[in-house]
Amino acid sequence: MTWPKVLAPVASAYVVCALFLLAALRWPAPRPHRSRPLRTAGDLRRWFRHLAVTAAGGCVALLAIVFVFSVLIVGEAGALWSAAWSSLFLLAVATPVFLALSWASGRRSG
Repeated sequence: MTWPKVLAPVASAYVVCALFLLAALRWPAPRPHRSRPLRTAGDLRRWFRHLAVTAAGGCVALLAIVFVFSVLIVGEAGALWSAAWSSLFLLAVATPVFLALSWASGRRSG
């Protein structure tokens, strides 16, 4: 059974997340001022670049988690290939939804 192999990393990740949440409650981050609307093509380019880097970073983080838990700990070699396709699907769905909701939020507040 593989659950003893998985229990320690999952429990330690839970503890780390709980510590981060407790630290955030104890020392909250200052809220930034409301950002100005995107006015120039350069602003829009920077925003799209930020969106692309964030989405790619999320995919890499997901693949790293699947690699550690499924490939290294459990030994399931096909999990990484499946996760790669799943993360591409998630990226293809989540990015347009985020763009649409961002646009709608800007239209509502602007």
